[in-house]
Amino acid sequence: MEIESQLVDTATASIQSEAGNGNQFHIKDVSVERSLLVGDTVVFNVGERFCATQAKCPHKQGPLNEGGFDGSIVTCPWHGSQFDVCSGAVLRGPAVEPLKAYKVVVEGETGHVETV
Repeated sequence: MEIESQLVDTATASIQSEAGNGNQFHIKDVSVERSLLVGDTVVFNVGERFCATQAKCPHKQGPLNEGGFDGSIVTCPWHGSQFDVCSGAVLRGPAVEPLKAYKVVVEGETGHVETV
């Protein structure tokens, strides 16, 4: 996988990938407390554990990869909804719908988000 564009935001420590390999990513591209946009999902590194969710907030479709990320909590940059990135649970509204959370499988230096 090649990273064609990197957008590093110091507030969110987020990297955006325009990878052509579907839901695959290099784990080195997601260091601790960073996120990586992989297709329609966001992969989060929660203390060396990888979690993935849908990329858009269920409230008004805010881009979660641009939101604040601390520990295991992502904050939507548009209206401040907060979610647990491993379970998808809503921790603070205005969102009421949880995020879709996906399993991440790591093999060697490559990760894969299972969205089915």
